[in-house]
Amino acid sequence: MNDQVYVDGIEAVGVIEATGFVPIFDAVDSMTKAAEITVCSVNKIGAHLVACIVSGELAAVRVALDVGEESARAVGATDVKSVVFASPSDPIQVLAESAPSLLGAR
Repeated sequence: MNDQVYVDGIEAVGVIEATGFVPIFDAVDSMTKAAEITVCSVNKIGAHLVACIVSGELAAVRVALDVGEESARAVGATDVKSVVFASPSDPIQVLAESAPSLLGAR
């Protein structure tokens, strides 16, 4: 995925989604301050849903998504979901790396 070295040796990809850009932007701000992660993309995926894909060490991604969910809810998002892929399969890594082009981002 990248040349980053992971301390615990376990790479992870995480996805968080919420309704609206404001909750996701607040989540991204909180996640990047709480844990050492890489933000791969932030994309509108339809029906007012916005998703953010992050990568990093497994523990960092888990912390980041927990903090991100809490932050998104604090600014009014009622429906926030996230998932962590520990040691992601090749197709998940490809999706994380190419999310902007797959989702039509410019």
